[in-house]
Amino acid sequence: MKLEAAIKKIRNRAKAVNRKVEIEERDRKTYVAFEDASHEISFYVNSDGTISSPHLRAWNDFTDSMTDYFAGYFVDNITQALNSVAPLPPKYPVGSLVRFKDNKRNNRWKLAGKLALVVQAEHGGNYRLQYEGNENRYDPFYSQRDLELVS
Repeated sequence: MKLEAAIKKIRNRAKAVNRKVEIEERDRKTYVAFEDASHEISFYVNSDGTISSPHLRAWNDFTDSMTDYFAGYFVDNITQALNSVAPLPPKYPVGSLVRFKDNKRNNRWKLAGKLALVVQAEHGGNYRLQYEGNENRYDPFYSQRDLELVS
């Protein structure tokens, strides 16, 4: 991904989650700090203008070369880093009526077509639902991709 595209994606995410973002470019490395985030994102800018090695590090965590301790962790792409630091708000708010889609997973669990009420909505598109027949079962989270909005 080109640096300009990555910065555009970061700024769009900041607008979507309504938080300020600071982007600082030093040497060949770019640092991204979201307001009220516990981690910072950093990545290298290659000579051809692409980015590589997105890295997340907690603010109070530092690398110690004397003990071979390397702070933070790498992710595969900038989207994964943004989802960790500034996750998008839930698509369906609490109280929404949703239907389980007719897909392989929902058919296997005999949930396809059932109506459910969103009881708890988490960042990342995970929902706790209330529907007929789940009173005596464990209470799992269901993925946003398995649901569709009814009202």
